[in-house]
Amino acid sequence: MKKIMLLLLCSYSLFSSAQTKYEMGMQKALQQWQSGESKEAVALLERIAASEPDNWIPVYYKVFIQITTGMNNPYGEEVEEKINQNRLLIEQWLNQGGAEWYVLKGMNETLELMTDPMNKGMTQSSIITQAYEKARALNPKNPRALYALASFKLNSAAFMKIDQAKYCAMLQQALDLFEQQETPLPFYPSWGKDWAIKTKEHCGELQ
Repeated sequence: MKKIMLLLLCSYSLFSSAQTKYEMGMQKALQQWQSGESKEAVALLERIAASEPDNWIPVYYKVFIQITTGMNNPYGEEVEEKINQNRLLIEQWLNQGGAEWYVLKGMNETLELMTDPMNKGMTQSSIITQAYEKARALNPKNPRALYALASFKLNSAAFMKIDQAKYCAMLQQALDLFEQQETPLPFYPSWGKDWAIKTKEHCGELQ
């Protein structure tokens, strides 16, 4: 993920002379996160969001950072609180953010599952799948939606010891979509390709 963000930041630094205050703030926040300063990045993103109330991008990255940080330690003391905070923000922006926010919803509910897999597996699995499938319905060309769904299904299939070939094929389709993706706005989500490549390596191990 840090590699992805570094590439993103480099692409924006090429245009630093023409950057707005918003763009400079966003770049600084992502640099902080890339440097391991997640709390500082979230705090800065909150300030940017307050000054850009109609812009979903800063809030998106705040939620994204809190989810990915939580996944590194799903048993942390503040994880449940962050999950609930994320849910409120996700619900606020689902309509405006579309597919990207449904992907975040699926990720946040995956984090909820990770806090207690044995007891939450049955209820959370359907919630997660529905979120990713909704993202795909809203934008069939969104690579993150297909990757996230394939990755979740692949992990579930491995746990249930059932055939994973279908989901490996979905990963390849997601990689194809990553090659075609467009970024219509500055800092529009573009992450996921490296994750998809890493996940697909597991498919090669199955052959």
